[in-house]
Amino acid sequence: LSWIQERLPQEHGSVLERCAAAETLVDRTIAAVQKISSELRPGMLDELGLAAAMEWEASEFQKRTGVSCDVSQIQEVEILGREATTGLFRIFQETLTNVARHAEATKAEVKLSADGTDLVMVVRDNGKGISGAERDSPSSIGLLGMRERASAMGGNLIIVGAPGEGTTVTVRIPQHQ
Repeated sequence: LSWIQERLPQEHGSVLERCAAAETLVDRTIAAVQKISSELRPGMLDELGLAAAMEWEASEFQKRTGVSCDVSQIQEVEILGREATTGLFRIFQETLTNVARHAEATKAEVKLSADGTDLVMVVRDNGKGISGAERDSPSSIGLLGMRERASAMGGNLIIVGAPGEGTTVTVRIPQHQ
């Protein structure tokens, strides 16, 4: 499109305008595809590992929402397999999304560690606390998806909430997937 614009005479103003508009649309489309790609499998997972990707995601979450997100207790852990790494990262993202949408929290704390042969991720917020009915509701698609991801990796997901004391999401999966 740039090539066409450079070669068209100025008297073709409407065509030049359409080329410029098309070029802007193509640039926006490329940016959207890059964003979607990074969300499907953030390159950071491959380049820097799960811990760094989680720290980055927590930082972006904090910027977007204003909810403080303490990631000081994240350690690099070993997970074999792209699917398990991506799955755990997706559970983390969904957990933060739930904090932003439902918890009315001002702070979230994240821990990622190895416990024997398992990998354990804990995300705790200081929000209103999830009720048992909300936690077990079949219409809670995000929570169901998180449980299914954990189960598909041979692990489990536990959600505990208390009114006024926040919610804790704990994911435990075998470290070698």
